[in-house]
Amino acid sequence: MKKLLFALVIILLAGLLSADTMPDFTLPDINGKDVKLSDLLNKGPVLIDFWASWCAPCKKAMPALHKLAEKYDSLTVVVISIDAPKDVAKAKSFLKSNNYKFTGLFDSEKKLANRLNVVNPPHTFILNKEGYIVYSHEGYEPGVEAYYEAKILELIQPQERETVEEEVIPDNLEPEAEKEEIKGHTPCGGCQ
Repeated sequence: MKKLLFALVIILLAGLLSADTMPDFTLPDINGKDVKLSDLLNKGPVLIDFWASWCAPCKKAMPALHKLAEKYDSLTVVVISIDAPKDVAKAKSFLKSNNYKFTGLFDSEKKLANRLNVVNPPHTFILNKEGYIVYSHEGYEPGVEAYYEAKILELIQPQERETVEEEVIPDNLEPEAEKEEIKGHTPCGGCQ
């Protein structure tokens, strides 16, 4: 009995420790080319946003993600569509028509989304260069990108940090703020 209990404790601890690392994945991009997470991490931190073409808050978040991708050279922004296979064409069309400066990937079988417990998009993860999840947020409301940017500033190279022309962190915003501290936080469960 003690051996069984010990084995269960070890399994639970291993699961908790691995929860902080983004699992390596390979997903197709907008042109059908496979993209690996390990390749995305080569440049620096990665912001991953799970979205769907039917989700209005997801679409509202895209311009803010685009601005972050344009502003920070060492940041890789990736949006991962969790649209069903029948809706992938709609998602691709939306991305192409907006000319966003980020990578669009597709997880139509939701294998990666399920591994990360992504239920309601948008769901955003920020990873450091080693692939550890340093920030996670469900939902989108205008202004939340300031939290994203605060985390990104902690992760980017000092040289790039110095070239940021304006102060991006409001005085009342602590970079280590978690999603529970965001006023008015609501995931996009009702937009389906």
